[in-house]
Amino acid sequence: MKKLITICLTLCLLFGLAACGSSSNNNNAPANPLDDALLTSGKIIVGTSPDYPPFESLNAAGEVEGFEVDLLNAVMEIFNEQNGTNYTIELKQMDFSTIISALQANQIDMGMSGFTYSPDRDCIFATPHLVSKQVIVTREDTGINGPEDLPGKKVAAGTGTTGAEALGEVIGAENVLYPGDYTVMFQSLAAGQLDAVVADEAVGDNYVAEFGLKKCEESLVDEEMSFIIKTGNTALADAFNKAIEEYMKTDAYKALLEAYGL
Repeated sequence: MKKLITICLTLCLLFGLAACGSSSNNNNAPANPLDDALLTSGKIIVGTSPDYPPFESLNAAGEVEGFEVDLLNAVMEIFNEQNGTNYTIELKQMDFSTIISALQANQIDMGMSGFTYSPDRDCIFATPHLVSKQVIVTREDTGINGPEDLPGKKVAAGTGTTGAEALGEVIGAENVLYPGDYTVMFQSLAAGQLDAVVADEAVGDNYVAEFGLKKCEESLVDEEMSFIIKTGNTALADAFNKAIEEYMKTDAYKALLEAYGL
């Protein structure tokens, strides 16, 4: 009987220690506050409109590439190192005008497509990574040399862009055209169906070279470009800002700007 009691006590002790060990491991497992605010644990889903070279465009294989893609990948290496994470990026293609609404509808975690600050955009703007400006691109035969020449002309800009907003102040919002994405706009301009397109300077330079167009010297608005994050997700915003600010101090960032002519 004494031997049986001893065996039972030993088994109880072993099970008790095992239970305590399991409980201790669970309680001490580090919780990542960033995961709580993401749609999918271990992944950051980023909405983008790949019609905006050199920032985002599609290559021959149908993959999104460009300055902001390379920048995001480089920043995420620092982000993961700083936070002890191994997050991956998933790019989700959509129209530019739907990216912010997709953030608000909890369909994506972040957005990128040459976003610049506007108080009408309900999102968190990350630390700016590029100084930009909205410029007028036209043909040599239109007689357009600056904003004063735009009234009465067929001028296009992206839906929901700061360029469209600035353009509306010059020629009246009802006269601003939105014929598809930027590739379509510049093709229409080159074909004589539009008189001008307003876009970020780097984007305009890209299409000027491709279609033999002209860029006006005077800009419509000067601004700063940022990644955007869902309103309320301050944990992700703070961590991302820390990483991008660190990367922007490096020679690699300067080399990336030079590689894209920015």
